[in-house]
Amino acid sequence: MRITGGELRGRRLKTPSGADVRPTQDMVREALFSILQEVVPGSSFLDLFAGSGSVGIEAWSRGAKSVTWVEGSHKVARSLEENVAALCEANPGRVFVEDVPRWISRPLTEAEKFDIVFADPPYADEGRSDGIEDVIAALSVSGKLSPGAVFVAEQRTGSPLPGAPEWERLKERRYGHSRILIFKWNGGAK
Repeated sequence: MRITGGELRGRRLKTPSGADVRPTQDMVREALFSILQEVVPGSSFLDLFAGSGSVGIEAWSRGAKSVTWVEGSHKVARSLEENVAALCEANPGRVFVEDVPRWISRPLTEAEKFDIVFADPPYADEGRSDGIEDVIAALSVSGKLSPGAVFVAEQRTGSPLPGAPEWERLKERRYGHSRILIFKWNGGAK
């Protein structure tokens, strides 16, 4: 797997072996960052269920000012930490090895709010919830979002569409067995 654009274009990533990890395909990342090309530079980017870190590293490569990765598996996080250290040495961001819902629910220690959030939870069996709706709901009350934040979810095609009362769904794209949903947060602007 390689970085598809920006400063690190063509650089290889380590991926942990095993069925626990399903890295976002190069083609999907390239398409996603083509859609987000206007909002990534200078953004604060959050990569949830980060796996190898490919999406957050791609954001860093394409000009995000800061990136935070959250991965719940200690085994998988070893590759994530190695990738971040090797490729983002000038500004490594923050890596949290913690259960994603727990991390979202705890207060931030800094005033940083995220402009873009990417979540790629483990795929559930077809027709069953993958937890995206829970992630959206938790983020909505977390205090961790900038006004107008963008939320990107990667799901298995055929998964139930998440309800998102304070979010406007902007786009839906399909790539083989994957679906990308892009939302804009309308909450918090009171």
